[in-house]
Order: sequence, then structure tokens, then C-alpha cells
Amino acid sequence: MYLLTSILLSILLTNLSTIQRDSLAINPIERSKPDHSVGQFVSTGIPKDSIKTKQFPVDLKLIMQKVIQKQDKTTDVEIEIDGLLVNDTKTKNGNDFYGMFYDRWEAPKTAKNYSITVYEKPYQLTSSIITISINDEIVYQSILQPRQDLIESQTQEAIAVIQNYLANFEEIMKQMNGEDLGGSGIF
Repeated sequence: MYLLTSILLSILLTNLSTIQRDSLAINPIERSKPDHSVGQFVSTGIPKDSIKTKQFPVDLKLIMQKVIQKQDKTTDVEIEIDGLLVNDTKTKNGNDFYGMFYDRWEAPKTAKNYSITVYEKPYQLTSSIITISINDEIVYQSILQPRQDLIESQTQEAIAVIQNYLANFEEIMKQMNGEDLGGSGIF
């Protein structure tokens, strides 16, 4: 949507006005000559307004009105880079987990407007805590052991949880913002 708006604005600016030089080809040096008697510059022969405008095309007016009306109707915030996976791991085991997660990740068809972040915090000795959040909401958290078979099983578990969450995201948001949770503020 933003790309379409920027394209339309660039077309609008190029078609809206054209700069035409004065038909008299005046040498730029002669445009303003010093008046030696007073010590001031006096302008010679250049009209005050040299910008000529063209009539705005009717087709572009209609397109701009449609874009503006469409922007007024949409109230959802859309993420420009949809389905972004962010790696914020610190150890080799965390990086291995992220690598397996990234290789095996396949988003549900209905999922949109989300970004996934994989965080890691060091824990006791060689283990760490892996946290996966979607749009800054924690969805999965587990202790990551330094064994490869456990990392693989946790990766598969995390993918299943995240895919289930994204598949049911719209329904979850409706439940969270529903009337039963919106109280009156008295009780």
C-alpha cells in the first residue's frame, strides 16, 4: 500500500508542474547586474513566476481518491516484512536450535502480520532458556540442554506450538478482546 502511494505521489509531482525557462535565452551572468552607483544588485528581464502548471489528470485524481478511501477503511496495523524470523541466541546450542528451527519452519497459509523472535538466556552451567515470541508475546519457553537429540526434539515441539498458535491467532485475539473479558470497571 505504501509503495503504491509513493509511486502515485512521484507521478503526481512529475505531472503537476513543469519548469519552463523564459523564452528569451538570457545569459545567467546577465540576470542580475550590479548597480555600481548604489552598490545593490538590480534584476533584469526575468519574470517573477517562471513555473507554469498543467491541469491535473482526472485519472490520477480518481486513483488518489480510491487510495485515500482505502487507507481510511483499514485500521489494522500491517507489518511490512511479514513472517520475519529474528535470531537473538548467544551460545552454540542456541544457534543450533535456531538453525534447525529456521530450516524446518513453514508458516501456516492463514498466518499474516507476525514476526517471530528466538531469544536465549544462559542458565545453569551448560544449559540455557530458549524463549520464542510472536509480536513480542511469549508463546514457547523451554530449557535447552546441550545434547543434539534433545535440541532436535525441542525444535519440533516449538514448531508445532508456534504453527498452532499462528493458525488460531485470529480466534485467540477475538477471545482476548471479547465482551466477557471487557468488564465495566466497577468490579
